[in-house]
Amino acid sequence: MSFEKGMYGNLELFTLKNKNGMQADIISAGASIVNLLVPDKDGKVRDVVLGYANGEDYLKPGPNHGAVCGRVANRIENAEFELNGKTIKVPANMKGIHMLHGGADEPLARRIFTEKEHTENSVTLTALLPDGENGFPGNMTVDVKYTLSDENGLKLSYIASCDADTVINLTNHAYFNLRGHASGSIHDHIMTMYADTYAPQAPHGMVYGVLHPLPEEFDFRAPKAIGKDIDNDHEQLKLAGGYDHAWTVRNNGRELVTCTEVYCPESGINMTVKTNSPTVLLYTGNSLPGVDYPAKDGAAYERRGALCLETGFYPNCLKFPQFMQGYLKKDEVFDYETEYVFDVK
Repeated sequence: MSFEKGMYGNLELFTLKNKNGMQADIISAGASIVNLLVPDKDGKVRDVVLGYANGEDYLKPGPNHGAVCGRVANRIENAEFELNGKTIKVPANMKGIHMLHGGADEPLARRIFTEKEHTENSVTLTALLPDGENGFPGNMTVDVKYTLSDENGLKLSYIASCDADTVINLTNHAYFNLRGHASGSIHDHIMTMYADTYAPQAPHGMVYGVLHPLPEEFDFRAPKAIGKDIDNDHEQLKLAGGYDHAWTVRNNGRELVTCTEVYCPESGINMTVKTNSPTVLLYTGNSLPGVDYPAKDGAAYERRGALCLETGFYPNCLKFPQFMQGYLKKDEVFDYETEYVFDVK
């Protein structure tokens, strides 16, 4: 195991390596994963996350490649929520009506994190979200710890606290392509989703507040190619332009459980996602590339050229008390983990 520090343009770069040749590169902007090098079935190392060529582009609006999103990741309907009997209005940055990923400028994804501590196989980065930023109450401290194992697992630990009652939902927005970040569509990736229900969307992109059994198009309980049904004439697929939906994780406690597996037949790389969060949102890059910033290695990213698996709470959960809620009491600790484990078949 090794830990190294360097620079990615004008940003700090933190590199973790294990004995198998796996390497994770994380930068200070948004605590973003900029490279993730994983051995394939032939022992060749492939970079399986999308990213920008220049560090400063991670500070611009865009698809949030590899970034930690919050203070409330995903969506808040009508850009308002109830807290302690009061309605709190926050700025809308989604369709001029709703809030997405924390609001204007998506502050956590653009925040410069600083190193708090490191070991030979981990680094903890920290950032402050000030009271009143984008309308949210309380000074919130967010720590993100990346830990690399010799079993080719990259664990993300989110730890946050606040000096006032507030709301929270943290996730990572890495875009994965297990053939390699510059290798085209992920339609051939085989996915297994260990879930029995999902949350459909309303036409405005919010969830209804109810969970539905899985229609054929959304049923990945048996391994299935992501592209098999993605263009079917199903209302939910047409609304989102593909998959952009949350599945319910089979998790009744706080232990890490496997929620998803994704396998690329060409590379032989298999990714297992484990979490103690209640949901995992699959986004199939329906709006990629999204910006004209240059991608790393001169790549030209294409629509559905990657997938995100965003663990966390349900989108728009603050509206529905029947869903696990993203509320954080003063001085309590938010503590969730997600691990991406890679092997070959």
